[in-house]
Amino acid sequence: LAAAVQTWKKVCTNPVDKKVEEELRKLFEVRPIWSRNAVKANVSVHPDKLKLLLPYLAYYMLTGPWRSLWVRFGYDPRKHPEAKIYQVLDFRIRCGMKYGYAPNDMPVKAKRSTYNYSLPITVKKPVSHTVSIHDLKQGLGTSGASSAKKSASSRYKLKESIYIFREGALPPYRQMFYQLCDLNVESLQKIIRRNDGTESECTERDGWCLPKTSDDLRDTMSLMIKQIIRSTRPALFSSTTSTEDGKEQLAYESGEDEDDEEEEEEDFKPSDGSENEMETEILDYV
Repeated sequence: LAAAVQTWKKVCTNPVDKKVEEELRKLFEVRPIWSRNAVKANVSVHPDKLKLLLPYLAYYMLTGPWRSLWVRFGYDPRKHPEAKIYQVLDFRIRCGMKYGYAPNDMPVKAKRSTYNYSLPITVKKPVSHTVSIHDLKQGLGTSGASSAKKSASSRYKLKESIYIFREGALPPYRQMFYQLCDLNVESLQKIIRRNDGTESECTERDGWCLPKTSDDLRDTMSLMIKQIIRSTRPALFSSTTSTEDGKEQLAYESGEDEDDEEEEEEDFKPSDGSENEMETEILDYV
């Protein structure tokens, strides 16, 4: 977009900015689709500058198997079966008596910082701090020249656990959005690659994967996480054998599942029935 080009050229006035632009350009050459968190784990850039730089090099997917991801200009994943590995998986750690531990027993934070992230099309965005165009021109944020070197190295980088799932490690938050290529577990990759070479159609729900691939991935990941928690907190599972059936009936007889628990935990409230109720609820949730 012309506006994105003009805006970035206006603030890209120092060598640090040009270096960051080149680093991000190389990332998109190596991999055409990235989540914002994955970018922040690989490039040290001020969040306010990243908001201006991403639209300069990529476009944002609103729906489908690559929703909430940034795609390199000129690349359409719906036309390339190899883009299957870049699809997104919405994974939530399952809590409740059904799984042997309550939400309060989970050694993982309930809320993700990206719950406060608004879509690029929304008007009102949460602002943590004010950064002027002058500040952006001077460098990464409002810091002076003395801190510019520190900023350029790793000041704004996130840990790789924010976007990579590894065996034996708990996710940093109870809800995570992983790209399939970042599930670094052999058993999970086998599930993803079951139809390698035979992909025939890209659907809005499953992309290039076989139907219910996401469900199989979630089940396998949930089992892995339960084993981790069992090994670190064995006391949680000591009394579940005798009382699990009774508690499970009480907790789930109304048809509630882990998704409902997550929404209740976030105090999510639907709109009052406006014409754009569905759109409003989706934007509020994201």
